[in-house]
Amino acid sequence: MKKIVTAAAIAAMAASFAAAEVTTSLNVRVRPDLYKVVGTTENGTTDAYTTTTYADIDGFGGNKDTLAVKGSTDYAGVAAEITLLNPGNAKGKTGAFEIDNYYGWLNWGALKFTAGTYDSRYTNRGNYTATEQGILDEEFSKTMGLSSKNGLLASLGKIGKDLFGEANKDVKYSEMPNLNWLGDFGNVSQLNGGNNNSFIVDYTFNDIGGGKLLLKGGLVENGMGVIKDSKGKTSENTYDSYTDKDGNKFTQSEGYVFEAAWRKDDLVAVDAIFKNPAKDAFGFGLYVTPLMIPNTKNVVIGFTYGTFEDSIKSAFAVDFRGQYNFNSAATLALGAKYESLELDMDGADTETAMQVAAEFSYKVSDLLIAALDFGYFNQDIDNNDDNDDDNSQFIVTSLRGKFTAGKNAAITTALRLNKVLNPGDGKTDYTFDIPVVLRVKM
Repeated sequence: MKKIVTAAAIAAMAASFAAAEVTTSLNVRVRPDLYKVVGTTENGTTDAYTTTTYADIDGFGGNKDTLAVKGSTDYAGVAAEITLLNPGNAKGKTGAFEIDNYYGWLNWGALKFTAGTYDSRYTNRGNYTATEQGILDEEFSKTMGLSSKNGLLASLGKIGKDLFGEANKDVKYSEMPNLNWLGDFGNVSQLNGGNNNSFIVDYTFNDIGGGKLLLKGGLVENGMGVIKDSKGKTSENTYDSYTDKDGNKFTQSEGYVFEAAWRKDDLVAVDAIFKNPAKDAFGFGLYVTPLMIPNTKNVVIGFTYGTFEDSIKSAFAVDFRGQYNFNSAATLALGAKYESLELDMDGADTETAMQVAAEFSYKVSDLLIAALDFGYFNQDIDNNDDNDDDNSQFIVTSLRGKFTAGKNAAITTALRLNKVLNPGDGKTDYTFDIPVVLRVKM
C-alpha cells in the first residue's frame, strides 16, 4: 500500500511539472565607447587639458547579460534571474554569475504568498527612452524616492562627513544605510534596491469602487547594515534589539512593509506604500498614475517621505515622469524630480537637488528611430556650503539613432555631451563621447 501511495505522489508531481509553463529569456547587451574626450579646467599653474580615449570596449558600461527562467502553474511558480559575468564584465568579481532574483509564489485564488529575493513594483518605473541608454534611462533616476543617480545622494562627501563624522571621505550610496532605504521606495520587497529576502502576502479584491484593490504586507530582511546616529552610536543589522533588566536579550531581524493600491482602467491608479525597516525609521510613499489622459503612457506623479530618529529629521522627494505620443511616430518623454534632506543634528543644513530630463523621438522607418535627449541636473540647489565651483550642476545632451535589425535586436549610437556648469579648479569641465549599444534579447 505504501509503495502505491508513493508511486501516486510521484506521478502527481510529474504531472504537475508537465503542466507547468516554463519560459526563458536571454538578454545580451554590449556597450563600448568608440570615442571619448574629457576636458579638465586649469588648476593654479597647470593649464586646462583634455584626455582622449579611442575604442574602449567597456567604456560605456561593458557587457550586461541577463538570463531569466520562470516556471508557473495556475497555483504556484518559481523564478530565477541571473546576471552573467564574463572577463570583460566581471571587473574583479569572482564567479561566473550573480543571482539577482530568486523567488517562489503560491496562491489560493486572490490570496498570494511570495518569498525570496525579487522586485515588487506596482507603480511602473517606466522605460521612457525610445532608444537604448538614453538620458531618461541612464542619467535620470527612474526610481521613486531619494536618488543615487545624479541626484541628492550622488555626491555624498559632505553628507557622509556630517552623518558619519569621517572628514574628507566620500561615502558611496550603498554605504549609507541611514539613507539608502529611501531609494527605490516603490519597490516593496526591497529596502534599498539591494538583494533582500522578503516574505510578502497580498490579496486582490476585484470589485471595489468599480476597480481592483490590492492589499499587501509582509517582512523584509533588514538590509540597512550597521547604522550610526548623529551621536556616534552604532546599531547592528536588525529591526530592533535590547536587553532587559534581567539580562535577557531580544532581537527582531526583519522590518515591515505595507502597500495598498487601487486601479480603475481608463481612470486612475493609486499606490500607497509604508515602510518601517528599523524601529525608529518610517517612510511613506504615494504614487498616482492618471489613466484617462489620451495618448499618454506611464504618467506618474509621486511623493516619498521618510524620517529616522537621530539620523534623518526629514527627507522627501517629488517625482514626475510620463510619455506623450503625438502620433504613431513622434513621442515626447519627460521626467522631473525634486529632493530635500535635513539631517537630525544640531546645525545641519537642508540639502536640496533636482533633475529634469526629456527625449523627443521620431520613428523614421522600421529600421531607424532618431532621438534628441536633454537633461539638467543640480545636486546642490541651495548651495548653503558656499562652494560655487563644486561640479554639482551639469547638462547632458545627446543626438541618437537606433537601428533595428528585427524584433528585440538593435544597435544604438549617439553623440553625447556632458557639460559641467560650475567646474572647480582642476576638475572635469566637459565630456564628449560616441557610445554604441548592441542589444539582442530572446
